Amino acid sequence: MSNLKLEIISPEGVIFNGHCHMAVVPSVLGDIGFMEGHEAVVALIREGQITIFDDKQNALKQIPVAGGYAEINESGKLLVLIESSSVQS
Repeated sequence: MSNLKLEIISPEGVIFNGHCHMAVVPSVLGDIGFMEGHEAVVALIREGQITIFDDKQNALKQIPVAGGYAEINESGKLLVLIESSSVQS
């Protein structure tokens, strides 16, 4: 069952807006796996990639990021604001 509401936004626009089972975000303190019911968190994102999973643990989408912020609140919505959808070398 895919019930985590996820929205990923970059300066270019909305990258992803929908539901998933889990999203793994590269934070500066290590990767964080967000699922429905996760405690409220605000995290600084490091360079890496966000991976979005379905309920069978299949990777639906991988999004390279250069940095940004992730916030999940009590309503269970994960909002990710990224600097860019492509990593600059």
